[in-house]
Amino acid sequence: MHIRDEKSHLRASIKDRLDRYPERKMRAESRTICRRILESLPEGKISIAGYVPLKHEADIRPLLQQLLDERCHVFLPRFANNILTFAEVVNLRDLPTGTLNIPEPPPNATELDPKTLDIVLVPGRAFDESGNRLGRGNGGYDIWIEKVRQINPTVRCIGVALECQILTEIPMEPHDERVDGVITARGLM
Repeated sequence: MHIRDEKSHLRASIKDRLDRYPERKMRAESRTICRRILESLPEGKISIAGYVPLKHEADIRPLLQQLLDERCHVFLPRFANNILTFAEVVNLRDLPTGTLNIPEPPPNATELDPKTLDIVLVPGRAFDESGNRLGRGNGGYDIWIEKVRQINPTVRCIGVALECQILTEIPMEPHDERVDGVITARGLM
């Protein structure tokens, strides 16, 4: 089987697994994941790139709100012309819906300067313990992470996953970017 076919099969398998995952369990795991992320963050005011969760992703909005309340710099993704960028948010309410039907920072929001970034919380379809990530297949995060790492080699990219999204092994292609760790309800791997 070609690696792209293998990845496509894995995406479908994980989607099926997530479709059957109990909503109550997903909410409980999301709360624990938020606590685990907080435990792993450096002390003080940080600059962090997060995400607005899609249906099958850990809900980190309470964490993002807490970071905003602590006056940290929080950046969220937005898509323009199929290119992923990040911009700062000052609150999580009233975010306009972007081109992919996902809430995004408003058009006048300050663009992220990668040199100032400390942590990136990276969603994915699945991860393995080696930091391999299976995304949704469009390569947006891979391209963005590669660019950010060239500009800021000290940035830490942390995958965020529910327990059912952890696999033994994920096939990787040369353009795929690994994360520096994966955080689940059990902690940081």
